[in-house]
Amino acid sequence: MNQRFFLPGPNHRIREMLVDGATDEIREAIAKGERLMFVINHPTHSDPQVVTELHRRLGVDSCFMAAYDVFLRHPVNAWVMQRMGNFSIDREGSDRKAMAAAIDVLKKGERALNIFPEGNVFLMNDRLAPFLDGAAFIAIKAQAALDGVPVKIVPISMKYTHLTTPREAVTRRMLDLGARSEYVFPAGSSSDPISAVMGMGRHMLARYLRAHGHADALKMEDASLYAVLGGFADKLMDDLEGALELSAAKAAGLSDRILKIRSRLHQLRTDRSAAPDPAFDGMAERAILALRIHGYLSPYLIERPTIDRYDETVERIAEDFHSKAMPRTGPRRVMIRVHPPVGVSDFISAAGGNTREAISKITQEMQQTIQKGIDALNESNDALGAEIVRRS
Repeated sequence: MNQRFFLPGPNHRIREMLVDGATDEIREAIAKGERLMFVINHPTHSDPQVVTELHRRLGVDSCFMAAYDVFLRHPVNAWVMQRMGNFSIDREGSDRKAMAAAIDVLKKGERALNIFPEGNVFLMNDRLAPFLDGAAFIAIKAQAALDGVPVKIVPISMKYTHLTTPREAVTRRMLDLGARSEYVFPAGSSSDPISAVMGMGRHMLARYLRAHGHADALKMEDASLYAVLGGFADKLMDDLEGALELSAAKAAGLSDRILKIRSRLHQLRTDRSAAPDPAFDGMAERAILALRIHGYLSPYLIERPTIDRYDETVERIAEDFHSKAMPRTGPRRVMIRVHPPVGVSDFISAAGGNTREAISKITQEMQQTIQKGIDALNESNDALGAEIVRRS
């Protein structure tokens, strides 16, 4: 059903799927009875369906750790997902049961486990958001419980690209957003789509912050909205670092500070010796808000205004405005690179048994490996989506 109906259907519009990399090594690991955990970048809402098709081709029986709200969207989908072995995690609350369930999947070995370490869909396919360290934590705990049975992590890089130029569909989406948000596009903006989307994005961000009680962040009249938002995100990080008793690390950059905060929150939430603290939920929400702001602050579209990035940016603005996933604007190709499995025990040995150090090293290496894979896929991309948006 997934292969024949869902992937090519209107919600995903996947027309081509190209797979390369260590596919034979995956089959060998399965034959040996090794436990496999796939860690995958999460650029779109089509990722679970694409990974399901990838595993059908590889002969892998697997399950997903998915956000609990995915199970609430449609009762039929929830029923099917549960029958396939998938289970939920509350990303903004206590996730101890989900972590225990994930570890149990690897211990039993009946299925492989799929995890998206970014934790959310940020709609920036060419650039990863900071990885959470929960995947590494699960892998190490499972390896500790399995005597002599290897647990291996398989990084997967995915790149989606458009097979056509969906400019008209994206423009219609922009005009609809402008009308709904009371934004007036400047004269001549139709001939310069990049400037038009940047102007609308600034307007929508300001509207979002006001709606969520952060109007004070917009009072610096002489500063650009980028400067105001950057200052606001820094203030969020200062407050969170203070509440979590973390040393301030502004020199490390906003992305690294967010990663450190989310990692600390994960440690506190999974600490079985302490009672769950409801305050952690609010902290997690503020960290996600900072991460979303960080996505808008980075020159993702400006530094390389491809058709793919143009479509992603408009989709991201629309999703933030409507609080739901947006329809596809055109047929797509997905390119997948399967990286060689990496033994968890090797990281534990290299860290001298220091679990925290091993978790950090695994998380860092997985993120670097997947990003390199995305970069390589981009270099070989010959689809229309890789072309630069032209002014009309």
